[in-house]
Amino acid sequence: MSRPAGRAWLLPWLALAALAVVRAGVVDERDPYWQARAGLENLAGAPLRRADTWSWDPVATLFTQTSPAWNDVLGLGWRTAGFAGLFAVGLASMLVFTTVVLALARRLGARPLPALAGILVVLLLALPMVSPRATLVAQSLWLAVVLGADRAVRRSTTRPVVVAAGSGLAGLAVGWAGSWLHLSWLLLAPAAWLAVVVLCLAAPRVDRARRLAVGLGTGVGLGAGVLVGPYGLDAWGLTRAVQEAASGSVLEWLPPTADGLAARWVPTVVAALGLAGASLVLVVRRWGARAADDRVGVLAALVVLGAPASVAGLGGVRFVGVALLTLAPAAALLATVLATRVVRRATAPRPTGVFRSAAVRRWSVGRPWRVVGTSVLVLLSPLVLLAGATAARPPEAAVVDLLPRGCRLVSDPGSAGPVLLMRPDVRVWIDTRADYWGRDRNREALDVLTGDDTSVPALARADCALLSSTDVPTGPLAAALDADPGWRTAGGGDGLRVWVRR
Repeated sequence: MSRPAGRAWLLPWLALAALAVVRAGVVDERDPYWQARAGLENLAGAPLRRADTWSWDPVATLFTQTSPAWNDVLGLGWRTAGFAGLFAVGLASMLVFTTVVLALARRLGARPLPALAGILVVLLLALPMVSPRATLVAQSLWLAVVLGADRAVRRSTTRPVVVAAGSGLAGLAVGWAGSWLHLSWLLLAPAAWLAVVVLCLAAPRVDRARRLAVGLGTGVGLGAGVLVGPYGLDAWGLTRAVQEAASGSVLEWLPPTADGLAARWVPTVVAALGLAGASLVLVVRRWGARAADDRVGVLAALVVLGAPASVAGLGGVRFVGVALLTLAPAAALLATVLATRVVRRATAPRPTGVFRSAAVRRWSVGRPWRVVGTSVLVLLSPLVLLAGATAARPPEAAVVDLLPRGCRLVSDPGSAGPVLLMRPDVRVWIDTRADYWGRDRNREALDVLTGDDTSVPALARADCALLSSTDVPTGPLAAALDADPGWRTAGGGDGLRVWVRR
């Protein structure tokens, strides 16, 4: 199959860039705000593991950052240009991801328009994970490893000892960088090594000595890179602590069948399993012909991470996102396979079934859809620009000035992050650092915010509150504050209300 001209991929890239602009402009994920503050403190010389100074009721443990390098980048963005800087960092992170995905889709042999359709479906299913998150940057690095290793394996002509040394140094750099980006590289690094091994096995024209050199060199380098990361051997314990603290209280660690999640996430995990299964079937069918078409190695490398993650998604929503984002290039290929079959039936000398219709045959080829895609992108561009114009400015920005200086805040965890960044003089009770707070505080906060238990002694020490007026879970607490003569409403805006103690 001949590759389409590079300019044919401009429309998919622009469409995915538009999605990135919207997601970077309207930030649903609230971690980037407190991460930017952590980054600012890191840049000022604070240790990565430190006693918490953000809360007026801290827990008896150290605040340990799971994504120190990402926090530093966000901190630099904020220090350089405020919300515009955060927007630029978030947009860049998502553009890198979509660009790598499109490059892998093209390498697999996908065509531009079917690739766009397949990737868009996957990204919309995993939309909460398509945001300025350290995990997305880490996953971009993983996909880039697959892309780079594929090229290196195919072009390797140097002596095995040189290949081993080069692979080891590359693995060391990637493992070290990934560990600083996010602790998830503790698991992504072994998956990256297996992906490289699969790529070597799928390249029969590469002799055995070079395959061994690439596999061993990369494995040793990745392992060493993780060990010399910010936490070394402690990384596994920290990862377990994050999981235990977030279990049962943070959406990403809940199973798709949990109350309130099934309607949204059960179909999504089924889609992830279906995509992984279809990709695996395609690998099995094409593996025997890998000598003539080494693209099957790239698909197999993606399945190395995508298939286990899709199965793990049965126990945790976050793994569903990992599976879908990893297999986005595979979705592009499968959409192309489907589109090819449709075109073949539409252009047959004697069309059958629905393809007997001239209208169906006309819309079964790519040219009309290119016109439609371009027109839709042009028509939606004002909305894209409008979303981007918010420049990652959260709704809390409209009400933070209502908080008294130095007050002790009770708020939902999501609102606490922007407050920590915009009003460092205000201390919070809890925020979205679920791993720092631990399971007990996370559950206690959930009971308080939903109004199930307002007798927590620490709550009596708060003298300001910030809640969403349209957020049903915090409705009982808002009603309790309204009914308490010791509190008064200070104002609100953008769906938020502020109370201060009289």
